[in-house]
Amino acid sequence: AKPLPAATILLLRQGASGMEVFMVVRHHQIDFASGALVFPGGKADPQDFAEELIPHLQGAQTDTDMRAAQVSAIREAFEECGILLARGQGESTMISGERLAELQQYREPMNKGEITLLDFLQQQQLVLACDELTHFAHWITPPMMPKRFDTHFYLAIPPADHIAVHDGYESVDSVW
Repeated sequence: AKPLPAATILLLRQGASGMEVFMVVRHHQIDFASGALVFPGGKADPQDFAEELIPHLQGAQTDTDMRAAQVSAIREAFEECGILLARGQGESTMISGERLAELQQYREPMNKGEITLLDFLQQQQLVLACDELTHFAHWITPPMMPKRFDTHFYLAIPPADHIAVHDGYESVDSVW
């Protein structure tokens, strides 16, 4: 099988006893890594490669595939755990937890393909904060696996007032 482009994001925070990373438990009926404790992420959507997104990205890579990986990581984090690394257009600070709470209603429609990422960003006047991602690793699933992924891993520290919560569909539990 040809590896599919994918991205994963390790959301980090300082906990009481040191650095913590956010993880979700995959739904038991998902066909890849069902029941596993994983970092939010998944395969890239064709929309993640769209050049029309470029005006809505800050600090994105110029290489199309790497830019799409950054977009995928941020989109997947929003869809799967409600964290959105974004800024308002023309703003230098990340969106507040209060604004993020208002945007939660878009997670499910985006995940179902009822609204595109581009439409969401345009309607909400947002830019994705690709400059908040640190590329951490690049893994390709071994050739003997029936499903293969070409996955880029990113590290990011979301704003302290952003609450990470599993989606209840792809992931059924979450933990820091």
